[in-house]
Amino acid sequence: MILAKILSSYTFRAALATVLGISIVVLIVMLVVYSLFSYNYFNGVHDGLSVELERFSDAYERGGLSAANHFIDQRSQQFHVVQFAYVIADQDLEKISGNLTDWPDYREYGDGWLNFEMGILQDGDSSREQDFVAVTQLMRDGNHLLVARSDVEVLAYVSFVTGILFRGFLVTVVLGAVAAFIVTWEFQRRLDNINRSIKTIMAGDLSARLKISQLPRDEGSELQQLAINLNIMLDRIQDLMDGVKQVSDNIAHDLRTPLTRLRNDLVSFQKDCSTHEFDRVETLIAEADDMLATFNALLRIARIELGETKAEKVSLALDKLIEDVVELYEPLALEKGIHLELELYPTECVADRNLLFQACANIVDNAIKYTPQGGNVKVSLSQGDQYDFDDHPSDSDNKEASVTFSVLDSGCGIDQSNYKKVLRRFYREESSRSLQPGNGLGLSLVAAVAKLHDFQLIFKPNDPGLQVHLHMQG
Repeated sequence: MILAKILSSYTFRAALATVLGISIVVLIVMLVVYSLFSYNYFNGVHDGLSVELERFSDAYERGGLSAANHFIDQRSQQFHVVQFAYVIADQDLEKISGNLTDWPDYREYGDGWLNFEMGILQDGDSSREQDFVAVTQLMRDGNHLLVARSDVEVLAYVSFVTGILFRGFLVTVVLGAVAAFIVTWEFQRRLDNINRSIKTIMAGDLSARLKISQLPRDEGSELQQLAINLNIMLDRIQDLMDGVKQVSDNIAHDLRTPLTRLRNDLVSFQKDCSTHEFDRVETLIAEADDMLATFNALLRIARIELGETKAEKVSLALDKLIEDVVELYEPLALEKGIHLELELYPTECVADRNLLFQACANIVDNAIKYTPQGGNVKVSLSQGDQYDFDDHPSDSDNKEASVTFSVLDSGCGIDQSNYKKVLRRFYREESSRSLQPGNGLGLSLVAAVAKLHDFQLIFKPNDPGLQVHLHMQG
């Protein structure tokens, strides 16, 4: 996983591109160095042959053939690394003396360079063709002098230098790639720490912050500065969200008391009002009750989210709780002609009974409310991951111990792009506003209860309708 992440990361690709650029520059530099070396080296070889020919011709002019032979013998004894070959030939290029077998058939290049191949005796009376470079000079007596040098030493030296340059280039590329991998791995490790913290915050824990201590301590570190700026931004976002929540909670809290007083006054007035005003007052009382219910739901969600409501978690028979919820809403389903199917698996869980009952009741209430006349609603309690929640993987060790409360309906459903939006306070889809009255707080309360208990609230399409699952880890 980490290897695939490193190889696919932009940092690794950028580092490799940098290594490639440096390698190309190194290659160009090495080619220039090789060209300069080759030019200077071959010039040195040519100058060495020219000097050797000058000495050979001087010996020949001073002492003739015998002095030339003596020069050849002396030079053969002196040189152990660079071996020169000498030939003296007459006007017809017939060999007179020298340590080559005869006057060679050479090819002439610019600047007086000569090149030829000649068989050299090896052990066992065998011979091997070998290249020579040579220079020649015509003497005043008409004889020809030739000084040659084997290509073997020259090519071996050039090959040695070429090998060093190639190995240097190869080492540059390999070490550069390894360095890019190490740098990317270290950067990816620190980036993963940031991403894990961000995912925690995205999951709803706005109080979490990036840990500066896990990043480089350099004052000018880009990652450290990024983390500091993100933390400042998160502080600002949390302040704004807390402000918005606080305003709505304060409004609900401040208006609940006068609204309760108004309702009580309406109830008192209803007792003394005339018959034709009775129905109007009753309608006003119902509207006041709806407003009070909205304010109470807002305050309850706020207390759950802020942790002010202490969850009294106890071990309870979850199947019995679901059965009570269905029994509560069964008359409403019968009234709409909805087929209500119940499928329970006997199980227990640890939770706050009142909060969990309210959350399950809200889910069932929504399913029945938005399912048309004669529709179907299935309420089930199953063990394990029966519905294959690919988007919400659970720990494989606890998979069998987990429990899922599911409600499947054949109603209007929710657009998949709005699955997260419906958990916001007061949010309602446009298609549902005309179907049923409501305040858009039911699923917000379910989400708050699920978060308090570390449950997973999952929506899936039912074609038609909606699947709502409350997944509880064992």
